[in-house]
Amino acid sequence: MKISSRRSLMTLSDLTCHTQTNYSEILYVVFITIKCVIYTLYVVFVLIWFHLSFIVFNNISHIVFGGGL
Repeated sequence: MKISSRRSLMTLSDLTCHTQTNYSEILYVVFITIKCVIYTLYVVFVLIWFHLSFIVFNNISHIVFGGGL
């Protein structure tokens, strides 16, 4: 598949694999993506942990004190 333009003729592989990009730039993007994914999983884990701990503490307070937090 060829895409024509006024300046040059580009192939489909030129759109996906940049010939002028260094591997260090691609590796930098991969590291940033992995770091963001790990941070997102950490935030989700902490939010679930807070939610479950609130449910447990609320149930204990209903059992012991007969009321909510």
